[in-house]
Amino acid sequence: MTLSNIYNQMPKRYLLSLLGFFGLFNAFLLRSNLSIAIVAMITPTIEKTSANTTTIIPAAFNWSTTTQGYILSSFFYGYAFAQIPAGFLATRFGGRILFGGSIGLCAFLTLFTPLCAQSGSGTLIFLRVLEGLSSSCIYPSLHAIWSIWAPKTDKSKLATFTFSGGYIGTFVTMLFGGVIAANSSWEWIFYISGLLALAWTIVWFYVATDSPSTHPTISHEEAKYIEDNMDQAISRKQTIPWKDILTSLPVWAIIAAHFGTNWAIYTMFTELPTFLVKSLGFRVDT
Repeated sequence: MTLSNIYNQMPKRYLLSLLGFFGLFNAFLLRSNLSIAIVAMITPTIEKTSANTTTIIPAAFNWSTTTQGYILSSFFYGYAFAQIPAGFLATRFGGRILFGGSIGLCAFLTLFTPLCAQSGSGTLIFLRVLEGLSSSCIYPSLHAIWSIWAPKTDKSKLATFTFSGGYIGTFVTMLFGGVIAANSSWEWIFYISGLLALAWTIVWFYVATDSPSTHPTISHEEAKYIEDNMDQAISRKQTIPWKDILTSLPVWAIIAAHFGTNWAIYTMFTELPTFLVKSLGFRVDT
């Protein structure tokens, strides 16, 4: 069976979920690559020059612990700032453009990371803030996509599979980022992750559409199935009950749980590589 046959026969909502999976996979490569690369950037390396002699190669950057913290956290300055505006943008422009554009822009900026790092910590921080601003649109745009593409009978499994791509992307970065830095150079962590995400962006814009009705190759049966099993549409002019939302205890419980979970997860994947190398003596490639 050829790739073309697989594409034509595969239900398009499942194909979209697969593309979304790899989209988040790439998004988290871009998000977590610096956590690994910075260890190689600030750590001197020992090179064996002969049987009995070694040479210590100085670290590429002599950043203080405070500066490292600013650099690692700078992505989230932009990421947190634009979450709510991103939701309105997804409603206005559609999930396809925003999801693909966010990852594509972040990938393009990532390719300039080595150059910005050489220019100074301030330039690198500014670049990471821009990457965070770009990435803030990713989850709101995905929710916009599934609100149109996912029938209520499939919504949970389609969304769950898509969102799992981010965790796999982080795992792959942690697994192979140090190996790349040790066997090539830290710059290639950014080049590889950026180019992979750009390649995905091209595929996304070629294959994905905002709705089943505009997809050129979706079957009539699948389009009708999605349409017949969608949740009842809600008028966009409906007044949002902000007071009820902000005074709801279950809402605040969800916010608190989400805040705590994300604090732990993001602290872990931004600071753990540095801690393992600097405090516990692990090698970069382990």
